[in-house]
Amino acid sequence: MLVKFLGFIHHGTTLLFGVYISAAFLGIRMSRKNILTLFGFSFAIGMADILSYILLGADTTEQLYPLIIHLPFILFLTLFYKFRGVLSALSLFTAYLYMQISNWCGLAALSLTHSMTVYYCVRIIVTLIVFMALIYFVSDIAILLPKSTKALLIFGIMPFVYYIFDYATTVYSKLLYSGLEIVVEFLGFILCISYTLFLFLYLKQYEETSKIEQHNQLMKMQQQQSEKEIEAMRRSEYAISLLRHDMRHFFSNISAFIENGENEKAKAYIREIIDAYDKTAMHKYCKCEIINMILSSHENKLKDNEISFQYSIRLPEKLPFSDVDITCILSNGLENAIQAVLPLDVSKKYIDLDLHMNGDKLLISIKNTFAKKPLLINGLPQTKEAGHGFGTKSICYVAEKLEGSCRFSVSGELFVLQVIL
Repeated sequence: MLVKFLGFIHHGTTLLFGVYISAAFLGIRMSRKNILTLFGFSFAIGMADILSYILLGADTTEQLYPLIIHLPFILFLTLFYKFRGVLSALSLFTAYLYMQISNWCGLAALSLTHSMTVYYCVRIIVTLIVFMALIYFVSDIAILLPKSTKALLIFGIMPFVYYIFDYATTVYSKLLYSGLEIVVEFLGFILCISYTLFLFLYLKQYEETSKIEQHNQLMKMQQQQSEKEIEAMRRSEYAISLLRHDMRHFFSNISAFIENGENEKAKAYIREIIDAYDKTAMHKYCKCEIINMILSSHENKLKDNEISFQYSIRLPEKLPFSDVDITCILSNGLENAIQAVLPLDVSKKYIDLDLHMNGDKLLISIKNTFAKKPLLINGLPQTKEAGHGFGTKSICYVAEKLEGSCRFSVSGELFVLQVIL
């Protein structure tokens, strides 16, 4: 009698486990309404299962279980909760796979004690433990929902194949217990195939995600560059407004110097005004506006840190590349160079920039001294500092995107970046 009662409890907990864990994988919130809805559906299909057991017997009911329980539940998730059919099926197959944890633990307990009472007790306890663990980790998180149908098919290979394998070899036949090697080794075979497909998909998605992150970083860099340019223009406009405001006083002072015969003082004062005015203008390094903006945005950092900055720029007014791509390469290159020279003494802080066109190719060369010799692995500088190293990757990414090339090297006391676009 106790064994039958425990068996009934076991079947009930198994049914509820499958229903609620499937729902959790789909991201169905465990609100009061959803809990009651799922419980009501579980009760309905549970009663159908009991009716089948009474009318048709245990063996037939076990064979009809997918039609009595699983298929209606998939349809319920698809029609009532409006999930895609493949999503609904995959959530059920995944929950079924997790149910094998309690199955194995129960069989292990049975083999040790030869007691069905212990078997059912272990299965009920393990089912509850796994249920609480999964609900805690996946509740309110739609693990399967954001995946594409292609991804779902790959993710679902293992749960689906195990589902078919389990029913084919234990319910509709006893092949699993026949001892045939081909049957026993089949799961290992399909696991290998599933893992290979999963790995391929994961790496492909990882590559796509990396490209999106690179693109987002470029957009962020463009925004930062624009903010620097706007701030520089604001400072320039503010300085110009002060000069305009004080212009009447300047003329009055010059006039007073001349009237008093102090011509040298007047000339010195005029030169002082000219110098103040020149400081409000953006430095023009070349004909290309975007290059001027990028270099001007780094001027203060170069001057404040007393870095010797040499440059040779021979460029047309318009470059055959987007401003975003040029900003990414040049800004990252200069930022890396500035960071490399900062720890050095003032006399050793040196950066050299060479920009010129060779036919239809843009050649970019940045050379700088360094405090610590860069470590190059596979031609790329490596760093262990958190938050660093992304600039180098961005340069490579843009160069590759534009079908160009970039090269990092160390020549004597100089670190050299060369880019050809």
